[in-house]
Amino acid sequence: MLNAKFIHKLYDYSNLPENTFGQRLKKLRLSKGLSQHELGSKVCMKHSMIGSYEREEFYPILDSINKLGVILDVNILCSEGYSKFLLESYKFKDKLVIWRSENNLTKRAASKLLSISEKGYSLWEDGGIMSSTTYYKIETKLLKNKLIAN
Repeated sequence: MLNAKFIHKLYDYSNLPENTFGQRLKKLRLSKGLSQHELGSKVCMKHSMIGSYEREEFYPILDSINKLGVILDVNILCSEGYSKFLLESYKFKDKLVIWRSENNLTKRAASKLLSISEKGYSLWEDGGIMSSTTYYKIETKLLKNKLIAN
């Protein structure tokens, strides 16, 4: 009987895309011969959450990213764009609050300036992580308002 690790070794995963966190996670996981269930067990997460990360339905907090990186023996984030934003996300909440306060903005007004939902804005101000799709959609506005660095 063939096991999953042997089967994974038969495939070349080097051509899989790795433009997003989810794609990079999936490529690294497969390259290590791990199932979502095995990786989830190693980082104390449900396998369904690993799948959600890979499909970019959810985005992990920095602690989870670090745990995944340790198990996969690699830095799964790059140092630019959305990955840089994730790495600096702990600073993002404070920047949002200061920016809104300095400009005498309500959460509703701030969300309109950034062209996002008020609920989404509130989530970020409370320390939540935005999706890569939303990040790239409003990146120019975030840069303009000095909420993220170049």
